[in-house]
Amino acid sequence: MIRTALLLGCIILAPTGNLLLKWGMSESGSIAEAQRGIVQYYASVFTKPQILVGAVIYLCSALMWMAVLSMMDISVVYPMFISAAFVIVTVAAALLFGEHINAVRILGIAIVIVGLLVVSQSTRWG
Repeated sequence: MIRTALLLGCIILAPTGNLLLKWGMSESGSIAEAQRGIVQYYASVFTKPQILVGAVIYLCSALMWMAVLSMMDISVVYPMFISAAFVIVTVAAALLFGEHINAVRILGIAIVIVGLLVVSQSTRWG
C-alpha cells in the first residue's frame, strides 16, 4: 500500500513541479535571449514563486522516488512513472499553456497508456 502511494505521489508531484517550473520560466523569458549575464538571469529566475515552489515540489518527488526505488523493481516502476508523467504533462501543457496536441501526439499518448497498462499488469504475470 505504501509503495503504491509513494509511486502515485511521484507520478503527481514530478509533473506538477515541472509544470510550475515551465510557468516560471515562461515568465522569465528565454536564456538565449537574455541581455544580462547567466548569473543575473538565474538570480532573477529564482525570485519567481513558481520556480521556488516547483523546485521544492520536484525535490519532494525525488525523495519519494528514492523511497520507491528502495522497495520496487526499477524495471517496473520507471516505465510506469515516465509514461504516466508524459501523459499528465502533455495534457496539462495543452490546457495550461495552450500547447498544441495534434493527431500524431494523441496516437502516441494512446500507445503510451496501453504500454502503461501492460507494464502495470506485468507484476501479476511473472
